[in-house]
Amino acid sequence: MRTLSFMASNNITAVRGNHDQQIIQWRAWIHWINTQPEGLRWLRETSADWFAAEDEDLEDWLDNKKRKKKGNKWWKKIPKGWKLFDTHYAIAQEMSEAQYAYLRSLPYTIHVPHAHAFIVHGGLLASNPKLSYDDPRQPLASMPRLPECCKGGVNSTQMLREIQEREILTKVPQNTVPWNVLNMRSIVDGKVSRESEGKPWSKVWKQDMQRCVGFNGKLTDTSTTKKKEGLPCYPATVVYGHAAGRGLDVKRWSIGLDTGCVYERRLTALVLGGKNAISRQRDDDHEELVEIDMDDDDDDGSAGVKVNKDQVEFGDSHHGQLVSIRCP
Repeated sequence: MRTLSFMASNNITAVRGNHDQQIIQWRAWIHWINTQPEGLRWLRETSADWFAAEDEDLEDWLDNKKRKKKGNKWWKKIPKGWKLFDTHYAIAQEMSEAQYAYLRSLPYTIHVPHAHAFIVHGGLLASNPKLSYDDPRQPLASMPRLPECCKGGVNSTQMLREIQEREILTKVPQNTVPWNVLNMRSIVDGKVSRESEGKPWSKVWKQDMQRCVGFNGKLTDTSTTKKKEGLPCYPATVVYGHAAGRGLDVKRWSIGLDTGCVYERRLTALVLGGKNAISRQRDDDHEELVEIDMDDDDDDGSAGVKVNKDQVEFGDSHHGQLVSIRCP
C-alpha cells in the first residue's frame, strides 16, 4: 500500500500490470456488490467468518466454505479464478478512491516516439506470429505513408518511424488485447502464452527488428539480416517486466527488468539520460548484475548485446545504466 500511495499521490507515470488489473477488477466487484443489499450482507458475514478463522489457510477455508454453502448464489457471483480475501482483494478494499482512480488511469502501453521505445508490463509483438513476416498486413512489411499535410517535411524519416511504431500497437491484433500485453511471456504455436515454456516473445521481437533495413534499404547488418529478408522499417526498443523467472533479460531491442523483488531478490531500474546517471550498484555488497541474458543461446548467429558492466545499449545509438538494489 505504501508503494501505491506514493505513486498515486505523486501521479507517477507508469504502465498497468497484471496485478494492478486484478486489483482494479476486485474494486469494481466490491462497488457492485455494495449495491446489492443481500449481497452486501453476505459479504459482511463471510468477512467476519474469515477474520475469525485466524491461522487457517485461505484456499482450504474457501473450499470448505463453498462446499457448506453450495446453494448460496453469492458464491457463484465471484468470477472463476478469483480468490476472495486474497492480497489483491485486500488492496482493492483498502485503497482510497483517489488510488483507485490512479490505477484505472494507467495505460497498458506507453509509446515514447522520440526514443523509438515502448514500455509495457508483459510483452509486445512487432508482427502477427500467425502470418509470415513479410505478409502485407504486417506493419513492418510495407512502407508507411505520410499524411498529405506532412509530405516534404524536413524530418520525414522520424515521422514515418512514429507512424509505423503506432501501427505496431494498432495493427498487430495480439497487441490490442489487454490480457496479452499484461501477461505475455512466450509464443506457443503462434499464440500468446503467459507460461515460460515456448519461445520468449522478446526473441520474436528481436528477430523482427533484425529484419529492418530502413526505408531506403541501407540500414543493414549482413551478420544478422539476409538481403532477401529485409523489411522497410527501423528497430524500436521495448522495456518490460513480468518475467521474474528469466531474471534480468537484456537483448538488443528489448530490456526485461523484472529481477524478482516480490520474491525478495532484487529490484532493477534502467536509468536513461542525465549527466549524473548512476553507474554502480546501490548496496554495500557491490554485487555484479550477472543475470544479463547475453543471447548466448540464440540460434540466429548474432553477437548479442555489448555490455560494459551495468551499461546497456538503448535505441539507435544511446546507452542506459542498470541500477539494482537488494529487496528486503
